[in-house]
Amino acid sequence: MMLKRLAALSAAAVMLLVPVSASALETGQAEGYARGIITFEKNKNGIPEKDSLLSGSIAEDAGFDSSDWLAIGAVRAGLEDDTAEYRAAWEKRIQEDYSDEKSIGKIVPTDWHRAVLTGLCLGADPADVSGVDLLGCGTYLRGENRSLDKQGLNAWIWGLIAVDSCDWKMPEGADPDRKDMIDTIISAQNSDGGYSLTAGDGRSDIDITAMALQALSPYRNCEEAEGTIAAALGYLAENKSSADNCESTAQMICALCCLDIDPDTDERFAWLTDAMISFANDDGGFAHKKGESSSELASSQALIALCSLQRLRSGERSVYDMNEGSAVKPQRTTLDAMAAAKNRNTTAPAVKKSSAKGKKVTASVSAVIAVFGIAAVSGGILMRRRKEKNR
Repeated sequence: MMLKRLAALSAAAVMLLVPVSASALETGQAEGYARGIITFEKNKNGIPEKDSLLSGSIAEDAGFDSSDWLAIGAVRAGLEDDTAEYRAAWEKRIQEDYSDEKSIGKIVPTDWHRAVLTGLCLGADPADVSGVDLLGCGTYLRGENRSLDKQGLNAWIWGLIAVDSCDWKMPEGADPDRKDMIDTIISAQNSDGGYSLTAGDGRSDIDITAMALQALSPYRNCEEAEGTIAAALGYLAENKSSADNCESTAQMICALCCLDIDPDTDERFAWLTDAMISFANDDGGFAHKKGESSSELASSQALIALCSLQRLRSGERSVYDMNEGSAVKPQRTTLDAMAAAKNRNTTAPAVKKSSAKGKKVTASVSAVIAVFGIAAVSGGILMRRRKEKNR
């Protein structure tokens, strides 16, 4: 009887979550795909449906790339609020790998920046994790011999995202400071509007350009940054054929949402959500390339993109903006004024999860939700395949 009820509910879920027209990714369908990713990851890692995603083998890998991005996406989407096991494992990893005085030189800057974002999602203060200053060591405490330049433009981009994640107040004389990071990113733009991992080499890249836009998004109404952002958007719009994998499309969606642009309502990017969903598999996960098996990296990046869409459409702060309070539309100003205004917080605010989701559920309801997620994914994939067949 229970299975029949679940089947009926899943059928209803498809009808509710999958739009009549597959030309755009509606909010309900986006949530269905996001829940499908959670179910895929639990199944892949042998985590019971009733348990937290951030437990078991995923918690064992806390502090590493894909697991941290999963944690960020799941928490910011409001799909997971039981983070205790993951936080304990993450803090242990920070103590083991980041506390040594040589860690700044051994660990690449972007790992420090990811740790800042992860710590905020877990309720930790990234400026003081048992004495480890993740924020400072990832940005202004590195010294000349271990500067952000050593990793390329990516380090400047994610350094700025980390600093702006809670509008952190940087100490007097910080080198680099917030304005230095902004200026470095703006000045690294190529003549075609895109960005490269190695500044100035002219080989623009979709992913790096999208990430640069994410970093510059708080400054989109600053007169010195408007032209830069417009040119980068132009590059993305003109080079959609380069977005041939899940991670690239996900980064583009995240960039647009950070800029308050819904790709489904902007004719330049109306193809984008369909492109990302084309990498979804029947198991709920996302593949790097079409026809490949689902991967944790592609799935985690898709989850963050789906979260970005949900947060934009519900009027919440963007995925990496973890400041308290409602989203605030930036006013037209100068870079100096905006950088100074964002230089304000000395402690980590309590990060609020999505207001629309994330409530505790019983085991039986969790099972229904799992079916909802897979049903929505399967329905969306079926409709996409029909659409592609008719082209």
